[in-house]
Amino acid sequence: YLSFDTVAEEYDRTRVIPEPHLEEAARIIARECHLERGGLFLDAGVGTGRFAAPLARHHPGQVIGADIAPAMMERIGAKAPPGSLSLVQADLQRLPFRRGVFEGALLVHILQLIEQWKLVLQEMRRLLVPRVGVLFLGVEQGGRSVLVDYYYERARARNVLAASLGTGMAPALAYLRRTERAGGLGSRVTLLETSQLAWKRIVPIGGTLEALAGRAYSQMWGIRDAVHEELMDETLRHAARTFPGQGSSETLSSRFVLYKAWWP
Repeated sequence: YLSFDTVAEEYDRTRVIPEPHLEEAARIIARECHLERGGLFLDAGVGTGRFAAPLARHHPGQVIGADIAPAMMERIGAKAPPGSLSLVQADLQRLPFRRGVFEGALLVHILQLIEQWKLVLQEMRRLLVPRVGVLFLGVEQGGRSVLVDYYYERARARNVLAASLGTGMAPALAYLRRTERAGGLGSRVTLLETSQLAWKRIVPIGGTLEALAGRAYSQMWGIRDAVHEELMDETLRHAARTFPGQGSSETLSSRFVLYKAWWP
């Protein structure tokens, strides 16, 4: 189970989703989950509150954010209206809530960090209101710098880049869809229409190199210091060959994809 406390201060800066797109994602979730009825909503792996804060603004009930990383949750600060968002430090595999109390739950970029990821999905099902509760799974696609790709490529060539501890979206969806008799959770799953959740942003090369040097990404954390320095030297030389100067920028295209799972 990976905690992002070590990069809490840089997290929002190195993983940017524009505020209007976060608001739109919250509106989609609120609509699909009928949050106008109130009740409880769980952001499981709340992090710095990127999604929980706009959800709290759209939800007349109570949003609860759970995360194992207290330093990440400390970054939420005043992002949400007072009293609308409660935070709990907890392991998503064993959450301290009663069965069947949440109208909805959200998982974004969390299952790849947890080795026993199936336990998290089982826990989400346990916590959702029977036949009413909805689980949302989100993932950002694209948006990665060519310099990050280069660093990862060179790290793989040295066999030092860590594999994901948990799983990606496709195996998670397969597990949700698989019948209980076949060892799954037997849910219905659909891909929501989120074509409006696509964006481009201009990113300075210097900022990307700074994030790499500071090991902002979890796959880099296990790389020894000496090897990391060599990889950074290679990446800096590649940047000098690829871009005209440190003041250069690149345009990155991203989109946010959202799935909905439920048990009718």
